[in-house]
Amino acid sequence: MKNNNKGRLLASICATMSLLASFSMWAKPDSVDEFVQEVMQQKHIPGLQLAVVKGGKVVKKGNYGYADLQHKVPVQDATLFPINSMTKAFTGVAIMQLAEQGHLNVNDEIGKHLPELPERWHTLKITQLMGHTTGLPRILSSTVNVDTIVHRDAEASWQEVQKRDFLFTPNSRFSYNQTGYVILGKLIDKYVPEGFPAYITKQQLKPTGMVQTADAGFDYLERMVPNQARQYLYLGNGEYQNFYGEFPYMLRTAAGMSTTASELAKYIVALEQGELVQDIDTLWQPVRLNNGRTEGFSNLENGYALGFQVIQRKYHRAVSASGGNAVTLITYPDDDVSIVVLTNLIGSLPIEFVDDIAAFYIPDFNDPSKRLAFEPGAYLLKLTEKQGFDDFASTFAQAQADTGVMIDLEILVEWGNKLLEKNRVMDAIAVFKFAISQNDEQTYYLSSLAEAYEVLEQFKEAKSYYQRILDINPHSKSAKARLSAIEEKLAMKQTATL
Repeated sequence: MKNNNKGRLLASICATMSLLASFSMWAKPDSVDEFVQEVMQQKHIPGLQLAVVKGGKVVKKGNYGYADLQHKVPVQDATLFPINSMTKAFTGVAIMQLAEQGHLNVNDEIGKHLPELPERWHTLKITQLMGHTTGLPRILSSTVNVDTIVHRDAEASWQEVQKRDFLFTPNSRFSYNQTGYVILGKLIDKYVPEGFPAYITKQQLKPTGMVQTADAGFDYLERMVPNQARQYLYLGNGEYQNFYGEFPYMLRTAAGMSTTASELAKYIVALEQGELVQDIDTLWQPVRLNNGRTEGFSNLENGYALGFQVIQRKYHRAVSASGGNAVTLITYPDDDVSIVVLTNLIGSLPIEFVDDIAAFYIPDFNDPSKRLAFEPGAYLLKLTEKQGFDDFASTFAQAQADTGVMIDLEILVEWGNKLLEKNRVMDAIAVFKFAISQNDEQTYYLSSLAEAYEVLEQFKEAKSYYQRILDINPHSKSAKARLSAIEEKLAMKQTATL
């Protein structure tokens, strides 16, 4: 019932930042290399490629480890790394280019451009498709195996997904979903007769000198590409497994490209200098939900814009593009610094340590006075323990104002469940009720509150929240099971009193 991915990510980020704080200093000739090699050892990363841009120029490049473990092929400048969902950033730029050419407005409803889509999808906005807030049914059956809902049949999967119900009310929450990017591909293809790959190559890769990226194409690992790194999963005990997936044409807007750190460095410089789009502010504007909030993957990447993730915080705000939990590009607009880290380990999460690399190039990045903005969850915890839970809404608002971070509600509820495990039931209830006040359609929040009331044996209240879950999702087996268990308990109580 519970999803702890965001909690694990937040804990891992905090642990990494704490462990590696000693490396946060102004750049020295070998200090960045030492830092990267230390991280690679800790995270078991086979190969890594680095590029650092400052003031519009590449000031650091690095190649570390192996692109191919089987044959001990070292990472070199020319090594191409699959970038998985970082491809979405190129899709976002393509949409902005079409908007600036007059074909569309990013706030248009998709039905205006693709009337052949199911009518119930027509009111979805282009921004919502790009920001993963639509509630559309999923076209992928598994993000691990990269398989479609109809096994290895993209077209049949497309026909099937159009028949399925929304997963939640559109724009009520963030939920990472490739279906929206399939639709964006169809939108691009409508106005670009040569198709998405040719358009990206002509309008983005060639103008920025990304020759290797253009030659590698959009086929991920399906065909042989010279100098392409393999991708791996780490199994533990020094053992690795090859990672492989296929992205059919309709998913190419979501993933499939391969590139180098040096070429991505060229790309981000061109993008920030206005060579690709004029309105970069709109490109990097996070999508607002119906409740006015933004959501993303974590308290770090706490918003999702047009193919880019947004790192909103009081100090050193940033914009990122990541993929496969293996590669990331982060730019710090106020500091004129960008960092590209490409690895060949799925799950290496370079987003966890790029801030530490940036600290080598941005003076006073890790000044102690700024720490609260980098650790918003810890700050909220400290503030709440001091002020109590009686007016949690005010405490939460203060934490967001002080850090500049839109604190993730799902991570908040995970914290509430930890309070519940410690038998701090009323504190947990205060957290759950606040989260529900922000989004009363999130069944995870509702189930957490219902379980808290069960602990208090306030079964009437627990039943009401399980029933609300069934109102949202009539097929919820867990809610039905809990209601049945509560009825049994109530029946036993009644029998015992007779």
